[in-house]
Amino acid sequence: MIDIEAVMADFAVRQAERQTQVAEEIQQLKTVILPRLQEAGIARVEIRFDGCGDSGAVEECACLDTAGAAIACPDVTILEDEAGHSDGDGSAELHSLGQALEQLTYLALERHHPGWEINDGACGELVIDVAEATFVLDCSLRFIATDDHRVEL
Repeated sequence: MIDIEAVMADFAVRQAERQTQVAEEIQQLKTVILPRLQEAGIARVEIRFDGCGDSGAVEECACLDTAGAAIACPDVTILEDEAGHSDGDGSAELHSLGQALEQLTYLALERHHPGWEINDGACGELVIDVAEATFVLDCSLRFIATDDHRVEL
């Protein structure tokens, strides 16, 4: 017979471990990404996402200069172990800065809005202010509501 309390306790432990891992990965990515953005003259990054019906994705990643003009995301690479998640086999895969920004967005959503893509979903953006070194996740959760009334006459 399955001990449901043991299963739930194990699940809670695994969830806590994953939350810790995600928080560490977010911090490491922030540390790696900021200098690359500064070197490229990027003042602000706006990463938009949208999802619903059990599917969601980063839709757009816009890099802006100090005047607010769009500029291309620089073609720089980040070693996987720089981002804090090497597979430990001695190899270090290369990832683009754009991929690192996308990964940061997905990790932020997992940490702060798990299930953001389920049912009615959510949309929003992760905004990085490079000069201030701030990362702000704005997320609008969608839902259908009803306001039911019943009156006996």
